[in-house]
Amino acid sequence: MRSSRVDVVRRQTSTAIVLALIVVLGIGAVLDADARQFRGRRPIATPEAVAARLPDGAQPVIPIVPLTREQVHPALERLIDAWNSGRLAPHLDTAFYDRTRLTDALDTLAPRNARLYLQAVEGVQTLQQYVEDDPARPAARRLISRVSVTARTQIEFEGDVGFVRRSGINEFLLRIEHQEIGP
Repeated sequence: MRSSRVDVVRRQTSTAIVLALIVVLGIGAVLDADARQFRGRRPIATPEAVAARLPDGAQPVIPIVPLTREQVHPALERLIDAWNSGRLAPHLDTAFYDRTRLTDALDTLAPRNARLYLQAVEGVQTLQQYVEDDPARPAARRLISRVSVTARTQIEFEGDVGFVRRSGINEFLLRIEHQEIGP
């Protein structure tokens, strides 16, 4: 009698283990599939990847002349000032992915008293340079640089729990018009 009872308990235990494994694997598959929905395929911004996307009429600059931190810093400061003043939208490219969604989220989710500060420019990589016609001056051309900037930033605001300070490292992709060519 005792051995049959042990066999029944073993079968129930092994059945419970198998069911638990199926549930865990099923949850893992669902979570994995759900997580994939949030990952979009975005190629890494390398000079080769960016070179394929030149505006109409633009001519690439070869070799690329890398911009320095000192050249990029003022453009990044202007962008951060625009964020702090609530005038970020005009600074975003028309091709910026979900531009409206970003500005709407900032308007509704970011605390009104939030301030963003640039702490340090950590890395600068010039991805692309090209010369294009200057729409403001028909006979002139301008040099455009597309630059990836890694920067340490900090946001500060007064929250429900008091003063909040959050630091982070962000990548900014900037389009910098830094030189006019021609009359």
